[in-house]
Amino acid sequence: PHPSPAMWEGQAAAAPVRRRADDRSALAVQHPLLASLARDVRELRAHLAGPGVADVHHPGGPGPDTLLARLQDDLPADRPPARSAAADGTIRIHACHGPARQVEVLRECLLHLFADDPSLEPRDVVVVCPDVETYAPLVQAAFGQGAARHDTSGHPGHRLRVRLADRGLRRTNPVLAVVATLVGLADARVTASEVLDLAGAAPVRRRFGFVDDDLERLQEWTAAAGARWGIGRGQRNAFGLGDFPQNTFGTALDRILLGTAADESQSEWLGLTLPLDDVESNDIDLTGRFAEYIDRLTVALHGLRGPQPAAQWADALTRALDLLTDVDPADAWQLTQAHRELAAAVEHAGPAPLRLADVRAMLTARLAARPTRANFRTGELTVCTMVPMRSVPHRVVVLLGLDDESFPRSAHIDGDDVLAVNPCLGERDPRSEDRQLLLDAVMSAGETLLLFYTGADPVTGARRPPAIPLSELRDVVETMVGPDGMAELLTRHPLQPFDPRNFRPDRPLSFDRAALAGARAAQHP
Repeated sequence: PHPSPAMWEGQAAAAPVRRRADDRSALAVQHPLLASLARDVRELRAHLAGPGVADVHHPGGPGPDTLLARLQDDLPADRPPARSAAADGTIRIHACHGPARQVEVLRECLLHLFADDPSLEPRDVVVVCPDVETYAPLVQAAFGQGAARHDTSGHPGHRLRVRLADRGLRRTNPVLAVVATLVGLADARVTASEVLDLAGAAPVRRRFGFVDDDLERLQEWTAAAGARWGIGRGQRNAFGLGDFPQNTFGTALDRILLGTAADESQSEWLGLTLPLDDVESNDIDLTGRFAEYIDRLTVALHGLRGPQPAAQWADALTRALDLLTDVDPADAWQLTQAHRELAAAVEHAGPAPLRLADVRAMLTARLAARPTRANFRTGELTVCTMVPMRSVPHRVVVLLGLDDESFPRSAHIDGDDVLAVNPCLGERDPRSEDRQLLLDAVMSAGETLLLFYTGADPVTGARRPPAIPLSELRDVVETMVGPDGMAELLTRHPLQPFDPRNFRPDRPLSFDRAALAGARAAQHP
């Protein structure tokens, strides 16, 4: 997709250059958004310049006379923005206190859109987010899941059908989450909280038969037995503390196991170990399972030491999964996918030994969120990254989380990447790609464009600036509607959902009855 045929034709007469530093094509366009957000397509035009390339543009039909439509008309024609429209609600910017508040305000705004237009359905709305992993659990909490959708007594937003897409494999596959955890623990201190958190993972719980009461009991034992960090002497050697086994899981496990056999009436030392008197006779089975878990974890972490060839790393991780995880027959796909991802990660690796840091970086890239076409067009409201639905038209397009620290992505240049020092036209640049994605999302909005960002610190209340691309878009819109229209277009929301400002008599923002009761209680204690 290309946002501007006029810019495309205007670039044809530009002098060809090879290096990005010598490119002056941004000075040839009139619209500031085309100059700041469309570098990717300008460089594409430079590569396609020359004989033998035919250009065919497919213009869209005439749209309504709205602020959003005027913006979308100015971009293809490469017209500079001018005072030509009013703030009619087709473009709205919402400044909130943090990600959680952004999602709450998004829920209320969507409910208003559905209430104002009965023909609007969840399938007509797409929510694109630069950092979907951060916002996915917040969306699940705010919109509700499962039975909450059929609960007529709660918030009406809980009945909205929401589909999360483009999530990382470690978020959708618990077995791969265990792999990532083990790789992180391989050279870490292995604290008590990390060991117990791993024991609470669903595949590990099934392997050792841990239930909620068991995990609570294990937490009490580890605290009473003095386990703080480290599996044993060998694991502490890496930190220069191999001669100090105190407060490791090895000594704590000795205390727990002796507590099952020692006489509870006597608190005497057995050798160098004091039995734990909090272990009862009916806890023998649990202590055995816990001892087996610690032993298998020790073996698994011992195999994750480098450097070693990639094939040996894959074998060590596969053995760790066999030792620590199990799944229900209905979830057998999780183990299959985990083995497939481990095999694919080392498929093209050579015989050279790899360090643990190399393996961790490789797996992080494979388990990160990937733009896909899965879970789209299901009839539900879709929340996804900015890539897959960047140019698919929707009646309502929502851009969530346009915060300065997360958008656009920062480009980290490795010390040995000589191409990134003086790149040629067409070299990949994450910041330019994100800017182009924002422009494509703006052009794909049919009726309404909603933009959300963290405009205030949730702790101190200090104002925060939006992401620079959003600031550029805001400046263009302010030129079109004027300062008074911009004051109506930009909404700064209060910190709390029960703030009385959310329940104005003329048009309340919130649909939350519980928050309304809180607002009334705050005014009339």
